[in-house]
Amino acid sequence: MDASIRERLGLKAPSGPQGRDRAERALAARSLMYMFFAGGAIAAAALVSPMSHTVDDARIAVTAGCAGGIATVLFIGYDRLPRWALSVLLLCGSMLIEWAVWGSGDPSSPFLLFYLWVAFYAFYFLNRVYAALQVLFIGVAYAVVLAHSTAPFKTEVVRWVVFTVALVVSGLLVRMMRERIDSLLRSLDEAMRKDMLTGLLDERGFAEIAEKELERARRSGNRVGIVIAELDGPGEVRQRLGERRTDDVLATVATKIGGAIRLADEAALIEGERFAVICPYTDERGAAIMAERVGSIVREHFARAGSPQTLSFGVASYPKHGASLDAVMHAARHALGEAQQLGGDRAVMFFSAENSIEERLRGAEVDISVIVAEPSDVAGVDSV
Repeated sequence: MDASIRERLGLKAPSGPQGRDRAERALAARSLMYMFFAGGAIAAAALVSPMSHTVDDARIAVTAGCAGGIATVLFIGYDRLPRWALSVLLLCGSMLIEWAVWGSGDPSSPFLLFYLWVAFYAFYFLNRVYAALQVLFIGVAYAVVLAHSTAPFKTEVVRWVVFTVALVVSGLLVRMMRERIDSLLRSLDEAMRKDMLTGLLDERGFAEIAEKELERARRSGNRVGIVIAELDGPGEVRQRLGERRTDDVLATVATKIGGAIRLADEAALIEGERFAVICPYTDERGAAIMAERVGSIVREHFARAGSPQTLSFGVASYPKHGASLDAVMHAARHALGEAQQLGGDRAVMFFSAENSIEERLRGAEVDISVIVAEPSDVAGVDSV
């Protein structure tokens, strides 16, 4: 479901679950939209204000119209716009400011203050390279304006240096603030070990819990089951369903998994769009039963909602399928691949050549007996 108008304008909290990356892009798009809207409104107001007769009204009108058009694009695209698109649109904003300053006929035009908006945005939302390129473009653009000014050369040089240094220092201060915020968020993530979208453990949190459970199993001689699940369907899930729908589906599946596993089990979102569950004191058979139960719950829920969606599961256990977490996870991923090749919507236990014959016979409840012939019997046979 697409974001509502109030959500796009920031007047309402997101109606559905959001991953951190999409929430960041939504905020970046909304901020840039308001920047263009405000810039276009100010340019439009300049047309009716008592400004110098040297102002090119047509040029300012075009600037206002373009700013409004870009703001509309950002409103429509919102969180679906890729990050590179935001960088390109911001560069377009710098070009519009250059156009307005040139049209005003005054190198010290009030429109220069809009460059501060660009610098603040670039250093907060873009990476260092893109932010530096934005500032570099601004510096070159303003130098071109000053080169066509009639003021003394030294005056224009001083003006350019002061403007550029002020722009860079302002941007760096914003960057320092952003990096401080990112540092605090990383500290919070490390403390919580939770995925923002689903509320399950993240990959680091899952690895820590799994290592502890395997170490406990080594000392006590118990077993640990591990299940990896993935949404069925061709290709990448986000390309197939779209980002917003994918987030909704992942959050729903996470809720169903969390409600179906035992209190002792731990679920996580790993490797992008895969789920993992660790089941202490459980072998691969018990973990497979849990996986089948989760698969049925998910299948029935989405069938009732009119949008069929199923899961494939790969199941493995410690110590049978590996002596380390990496080995058991590798076995579970291999089993997941087998489940997907078989058509999906099923749980498959890892199957190795070392125990294949014995396990299949035991699964079929066949009595395995070994008959050893006595040497005398063998001799008798030979003599006959």
